[in-house]
Amino acid sequence: MNIVLKYGRKEMELSIPDRNLLGVLEPSSGAAPIEDLGAAVRGVLQTPTAGPSLEALVREKRPQSVAIIVNDMTRSTPSDRVLPPMLAELERLGTPRDAITIVVANGTHRAMTGPEIDGLLGKEITGAYRVENHICDAPDLVDMGTLSTGNKLLINKTVARADLRLAVGEVLLHYYAGFAGGRKSVFPGVAGRETVMRNHSMMTAPGVGIGLLEGNRVYAETDEAVEKFCPLHFIVNLVSDSHKNVVRVVGGHFRDAWLEGVKTFREMNFISIDRPADAVIVSAGGYPKDINMYQAHKAIYMASRAVRAGGAMFFFSELEEGYGHKTFAEWAERGWPVERVMREFEAEFRFGAHKLYYMATHARDFDMYLYSAMDERESRLMFCEKFTDANAVTPMLQKRFGDDFTAWVIPQGGIVLPNPKAS
Repeated sequence: MNIVLKYGRKEMELSIPDRNLLGVLEPSSGAAPIEDLGAAVRGVLQTPTAGPSLEALVREKRPQSVAIIVNDMTRSTPSDRVLPPMLAELERLGTPRDAITIVVANGTHRAMTGPEIDGLLGKEITGAYRVENHICDAPDLVDMGTLSTGNKLLINKTVARADLRLAVGEVLLHYYAGFAGGRKSVFPGVAGRETVMRNHSMMTAPGVGIGLLEGNRVYAETDEAVEKFCPLHFIVNLVSDSHKNVVRVVGGHFRDAWLEGVKTFREMNFISIDRPADAVIVSAGGYPKDINMYQAHKAIYMASRAVRAGGAMFFFSELEEGYGHKTFAEWAERGWPVERVMREFEAEFRFGAHKLYYMATHARDFDMYLYSAMDERESRLMFCEKFTDANAVTPMLQKRFGDDFTAWVIPQGGIVLPNPKAS
């Protein structure tokens, strides 16, 4: 079977014998794209997925200040299309414009520039409403209290002091919080660096992982923060298909409505497989998903569920910007072996180095082969063997596992999460 994989701005083609191919894992086509997103948003504002309507909340709280949290540019959330019906509803309910502040949830990312915010929200909104960046190192963060984990919850002043807190977000997979969206608009979205780093330091704890919520300590801490310390009163979260078409809008209670979105996301992107294969052949999904390893690694992390222990992964990712993160690069360039990377990281959490830690855990479990613009030395520093011929994949697998090798192919590795059936 001929397989076409996206690679940067191009496509790669390779051939895998039909008898060796267990299948090509693609996201479900799911529901039809929503044609009128504004109408869908208005619908959940008035008739929420869970919890009271926005009107009921405004009537109850009579807010003098409203904070609306939106994602920054690292997410593809179409906030410029979601905000207008939300702002119109607030206006209908008598909330003056000068009572509303839109806060960009930069988390620990850099602040967005004025032109970037104009592009994110649209000039009609930025010209009419107060918009501010969240700065995780700001001196005026508000101490909301100490969580049960001992973590001090530092929150953006505008959000902390608002009478009514709203959020626009998107349901996505997340490495260690399980899923993005919902409570993450507050924590880590508008939390202090110290608070976020301490939360992220639990990423190596048992039960923490992508697509996992039950028993996930990282998720539990963020949920507690919003439930008990900094309530998020109403969310509008989107669920999109693999082409970024919005297929569902959920709204209302920060957890209950969001979990309905998670349910839809699972149905579309979680794929049950009978068994892991000898090999997985995976693409990050092309540009910009494979612009650097820091971004593209998500595909390796997710596809790792489909390869057996002692197997092999062939990863197609252009990586034109190399490592993609200063700390990730610094740790890789130390040239430490797998065991030392894991030992050093587990002894002292370093954000950015966590990607090399993940690469080390993969290398412990299976062999990784990398087709990219990075050279052989850099590939090996990330525990990968560089290969340069897509047509060599089948011969390499035959030599390694014999003529009866098995393989899964995942063309969009950053979207599909394979779930091996329990034996």
